[in-house]
Amino acid sequence: MQKNCPVRRRGEVLREAVFAAALAEISEVGMRGASMDRIAQRAGTGKAALYRRWPNVRALALDVFISTMEEALPATSPDTGTLRGDLLASLTGLSDELDSDLGIVLRELISEAAHDPNLSAQFQSRFGTRKNDEAMALIQRAMMRGEVPPQAVDPYVMQVPAALIVHQLIMTGSAPRPADVEHIIDSILVPLLMHPSTVGTAS
Repeated sequence: MQKNCPVRRRGEVLREAVFAAALAEISEVGMRGASMDRIAQRAGTGKAALYRRWPNVRALALDVFISTMEEALPATSPDTGTLRGDLLASLTGLSDELDSDLGIVLRELISEAAHDPNLSAQFQSRFGTRKNDEAMALIQRAMMRGEVPPQAVDPYVMQVPAALIVHQLIMTGSAPRPADVEHIIDSILVPLLMHPSTVGTAS
């Protein structure tokens, strides 16, 4: 009987197969339980093909998360014409993408980043900074439209919506539902933007 051999694939076809295999592997056994060998087997390729691009499961998982999010979400912040509409489109898109195996990968990355400064720094530079820049562009447009007062936005305010979505994902295993996203926008984020902080300005 002829022995099955890995399928020789390259480029985008191989990348998609590896990403799908990594998502499946990590969602089933977690990042620490996952192995490059099994991911290669799932993808129908040799492990050497993986090691040529990724030194370990953590690096592969980070690429899976970043690349999938970049492909799924718009490259620029939504521009619906209103602050609420922009926030709703942005946060709903993020929440929807995390309500899948990708959410499990994010939870695993956060856990690993707690004791891997390099992973944490890469995640921030490749994803966190981009999302903060998009949020700032969204709020600056709202200021130009006169929807919120011109102000120097507290950096922590920029982190509130995504932080709440990720917190619920970590604590419950599920991303916020649409009604939860609307509550974050209407009851938390918009009020924060409409009433600039006066902390540190009192004499």
